[in-house]
Amino acid sequence: MNRKNKFFNISFIVVVVLALLYFLINNYIDSQYAKQLPEISGLNETSISFQKYITKTNDKTLSKPSVNNLGKLGMVYHANNYFKEAEVCYQLAIERDPKEWKWSYYLGCLKRELGDSENAIKNFDNVLAIQPNLYMALYYKADAYSQIGKSDKFLQILKKLSGMNKKYFVLNDTKRRSYFPLPVYASLELAKFYVSVGKINLAEKQLKILISSNISFGPAYKQLSVLHAEKGDKKLSKYYSDRSKDLEDYVPPADPLLDKLCFYSRSETYLLKQIEDAIRSSNLLWALDLVNFGLKNVPESKYIVSKAIRLYISMNMARRTLPYIENHIEAFQDDYKELIDVGKGLSNSGLKSSAKKYFLTAEKSKSEKPETKSRLAGIFFERLGMKEKGLSLMNEFLEQYPNNPAVLGGATFLSIQSGDMVKANKYLSKLKRVDSNNPRINLFNGILAKNAGNEKEAIVYYEKAFNDVPDQVFIINYLSDYYKNNKMWKKLADLYEAALEFSPNNPILQEGYGSFLINCPDKSMRNSKQAREFSERALINFRSDIQTQVAAGKSLAMSYFQLNEKGKALYYIHKTIGVAKSARFPKEYISNLEAMLSKFQRIVNSN
Repeated sequence: MNRKNKFFNISFIVVVVLALLYFLINNYIDSQYAKQLPEISGLNETSISFQKYITKTNDKTLSKPSVNNLGKLGMVYHANNYFKEAEVCYQLAIERDPKEWKWSYYLGCLKRELGDSENAIKNFDNVLAIQPNLYMALYYKADAYSQIGKSDKFLQILKKLSGMNKKYFVLNDTKRRSYFPLPVYASLELAKFYVSVGKINLAEKQLKILISSNISFGPAYKQLSVLHAEKGDKKLSKYYSDRSKDLEDYVPPADPLLDKLCFYSRSETYLLKQIEDAIRSSNLLWALDLVNFGLKNVPESKYIVSKAIRLYISMNMARRTLPYIENHIEAFQDDYKELIDVGKGLSNSGLKSSAKKYFLTAEKSKSEKPETKSRLAGIFFERLGMKEKGLSLMNEFLEQYPNNPAVLGGATFLSIQSGDMVKANKYLSKLKRVDSNNPRINLFNGILAKNAGNEKEAIVYYEKAFNDVPDQVFIINYLSDYYKNNKMWKKLADLYEAALEFSPNNPILQEGYGSFLINCPDKSMRNSKQAREFSERALINFRSDIQTQVAAGKSLAMSYFQLNEKGKALYYIHKTIGVAKSARFPKEYISNLEAMLSKFQRIVNSN
């Protein structure tokens, strides 16, 4: 028994000693890593949000410099533009556990940002040795090879990526819903390389293949525009330039790992850029996450508040703006454009009382020109229903600037809106004397003639006004309705063509012209190929609202059907029905689309 107790006692002592040694060794190792952490300096020049955050994260890492804590401290520095400090932390994390590949990934991205391509490649090689299917690392590696002139390796990687199946590039761990898979970007970079080495025809072929399967990838159209400009083909260069402007500008490939840096940032500049990129690429749910994060963690930033308010309005969440309105108005009380833009957005969302606060603050602005501020009178009159306020404000402007053409034009229009035709004619007569070539004169003459019941005279003036300024929506709508009702099809075609020449990227005009070209009662004026062109452009135009997209989708399906491309016709009518249902279009409209689908299917099945 004593021998047994002695054995257990010795065993217990051994375990305790080993545990103590393990603790001491680990503690010693931790202390060595803690000693190497970068010093925090210059904090007084940074935001309070960042001071608190970096101090807390640094203290946590000092007390426990684990691989995870070292790497996360690196992310904090990285996301707040402290690149030297970030590099130190990433290196320590890699040294502590080389198999934790993500710290090599972030260090590779950091080196790439800093233009250190050689070390970027080394770090991406470390990542790919452990994660060979992390294709973003491979893509970044190709870019780094390009930067140091190793074209053969650059091409080898891009050809591999561009030929891969897109199913391997579906992103799950992200709120981004609008993105192009990596092979699309690889194909674009290949085409750019071919242009740079004079292989123009090969580049053109590459780009045309690219847009045939990715019709909304704007950078490919832009590159085709550049390519045709170099070939001296101005017409094609302009065509592809116009097509590119229908679409979003270039944004980098979606990278969920880099996106995570955002949640380690307390930098106003960094977050604003990420929010802007998310909005620009139509990733509104991702943008929403970012503005909510910014409001919580960088509350002192008036610009993040501005982004949040504008985003809430655009996403039909205007009531979310209410807690921020007072501070926003105070912060931007001298920014007339900001006040007017947000006021209009709130007014459109039905929050009239909140909008009123913005417009009243804008009224106090001393810096704006009279032609800009005179529009306020119309805002009070029309948007807020404050008719007396609007008329009173306009009278003040007329007293201050009696010969200003913009003020006289505003007074004329406001008088027409209020039904005071005597004053309207009075101000219009003075406008003609002060500025006889003012483009609004024909518009006002047209409105007055229409109100007097003289439609033919109104049309003459509206046509003159359209020729003066071919982008006035009110005039285009009035003339197009008149031409349709009077079966003046050639006039209607000329109207669309002139308007599109002036505003080639207007989705409403694109959709209207596409619909006209496929549905015109005068069959001699129909053109299925052009109808497909303009309907497609309206469908994928980033400015298009749901109504425009559905109408364009319908015309596009009809165009493909008439061009005997039945498969594409069925694809687009199915897609259009789905969008219409999700947007809760009227049942009769959806029934009409479904009837069109049935007709298409009957014809296809009968052949």
